[in-house]
Amino acid sequence: MMIKSLLLLLISIIGIVISQEGAYPPGGIYVGLSSNFLTTEGESLTTYAQNELLSMSLPDQSGSSSKASYTFTSFKLGLTLDNLFYNQLQTDVYQIGWESIDFELQWNYHICANAIFNPCENGNIQVGTVSGATAAVASNIYVEFNSTSTSIIATNSTMAFEQGAVQVNVHCSNAICVIPVSDIANEVAQNFVTELTNGITKAINQQVPTIEALFTPIKQIPMTLSNGDSFWINLEGTLVEESNPTADLPTITAALNGGIILENTDGNFVYPSQNPTYIPTDSQLESFTSDYSIILTGFFIESLFDAVFASSLPMTINPSQVPSASPVQLNTSDGFFSGVAPGLSQYPNLGIQVNCYSPVTPLVSINSSAISLFNLELSADFIILNGDNPFTAFTVLFTIDASLSTEILTDSPSTFSLNSTLASMTPNATIVTSTIGSVDATGFVQLMQMVQGVIKLPAPAYSVPSKYSMSNVQLQLGSQIIQITFDLVDSSLLEKQKIIKKSINFN
Repeated sequence: MMIKSLLLLLISIIGIVISQEGAYPPGGIYVGLSSNFLTTEGESLTTYAQNELLSMSLPDQSGSSSKASYTFTSFKLGLTLDNLFYNQLQTDVYQIGWESIDFELQWNYHICANAIFNPCENGNIQVGTVSGATAAVASNIYVEFNSTSTSIIATNSTMAFEQGAVQVNVHCSNAICVIPVSDIANEVAQNFVTELTNGITKAINQQVPTIEALFTPIKQIPMTLSNGDSFWINLEGTLVEESNPTADLPTITAALNGGIILENTDGNFVYPSQNPTYIPTDSQLESFTSDYSIILTGFFIESLFDAVFASSLPMTINPSQVPSASPVQLNTSDGFFSGVAPGLSQYPNLGIQVNCYSPVTPLVSINSSAISLFNLELSADFIILNGDNPFTAFTVLFTIDASLSTEILTDSPSTFSLNSTLASMTPNATIVTSTIGSVDATGFVQLMQMVQGVIKLPAPAYSVPSKYSMSNVQLQLGSQIIQITFDLVDSSLLEKQKIIKKSINFN
C-alpha cells in the first residue's frame, strides 16, 4: 500500500543528474579536484552517510487516538545509498544526493481498539522501497566564498519517489484482524522520512570542514612582517565544473580571486590595487591526472608584491639601522657615497636618511623555465641630516627586472613549501633630481648587483587537510601558470594498511 503522505514530497530530482558546462573567471588561484578523486571521496561519503543513518536512534513509540491505543517496538532499519551525484542549480547553489535510495523500516506493533471488550492485535509493519522502483534523495548545498573565509552548508534534504516506489505492509499475527493500522503506520513512516532526510543533511554538514579545506587550502600566507601586518588570500570566487564532462562526478575547480589582502595591526584590510585578468585554458585547468591541482597565476604574485609594498612603504631608513658590518654606511664620508656623489664632500661626516616610496608593482610573466618580474619601480630620496636643516641631496628611481626559480619541497607527508630563489636580476637606476651636483647612477646599479646574492625570499609552507597525506608531489611551470599537483591518501586507510601488515607478519 502506497504511503499517501510521502507523495507530497515528490520533487523533480529524478533525472536531473546532468553535469553543467562551466566558464572559468579570471583568477589568481585555481584549486581542482579530479573526477577520480571525487568518485573515491563520494564512496567514502556514501559509506559515512549510510553508517550515520543506520546508527540513528529509533526508540519505541506509544500513543493513542479516539479509536485506538498502540505500542510500536523493536524498530529495525536497512538502508542503501547508491549512485552519488552533484548538480549545479545556480551560481553557488549545488545539489548533492543519491540517485537511488533503498530502505526498509520494520517494527512490531501492539494495538487495542477503544471499543467494547477492548480487542487487541499484534503483528509487524514493514515500510520500504519496492525493488525496481525509482527513489532518490538530495540536499541543496550553498557555497559562499568571502574575502577571507568560506561557507558551505547543506540544507533541506528531500526524498522523491515515483508512483508506487514506497509501500507499507502490515502483517497481523492474530487469527482475526479487524483494527485498522495503516493510518498510524503512515504517520510513523512520514516521521521517519523526515528523520532520514535530516540525518542526511547532518551527515553532509559533518563532512563540510574537510570539503571546505580541500577547496581553500591556502587561506593565509604564513608569514608576518616585523610591523605585525599579516596577509590573507582573497577567497572570493565560485565553483566550476569541467567544460566537457564525461563522468558522473566531473572534475570541479574552485576559481578564486587569489589576490593578497593586507591586514594591518589595527584590523583594517587593504585590498590589491589590481584585479585578475588572465584565465588559464580549460586544458591547463582540467587535464591533470593526479587527485589535486593548485594553479597560481601571475596576479597572485603581483598582488603579493602589492601587499608587501602597502605594508612596508613609505619606509625610512636611518643611519643607526644599518649594521656596523655593512660595507656601505649611510654617511656622506662613506666610500661608496663619496664615490658616486663627489658633491657630498661639502657635508663631511653627516648621516644620510633614505626615504623609500612610490613603488610600482612588477608585471609577472611565467613560462616553462622561470618566473619573470618586469618593471618593478621604487623611488628613494637621500636626505642629508644637516642638523636642524636636513635637505634632499638627490632622488633615485630604481627599476628592476628579475627572474625567479622555484622548487617544491615536501616538508612532511601533509605539508609542502615553495622555495624560490632569485635566479637573475637586471637593475637600473636613474637620477631624478640632485641638489649637490652630478651623481653616478651606475654606482647604485653595482650596489644592487652586489646585494643580489644575499636576498632571501620567503618559503611559505602549506598543509593539506588533516584527514590526508600527500604523494607524487609535482611542480610545473607552464604558460602563465605555476601548477602544483599531488595525490591525496586518506590517512585512516594508511593506518588500516599498517595494521593489516602487522597482523600477517609471522616473523
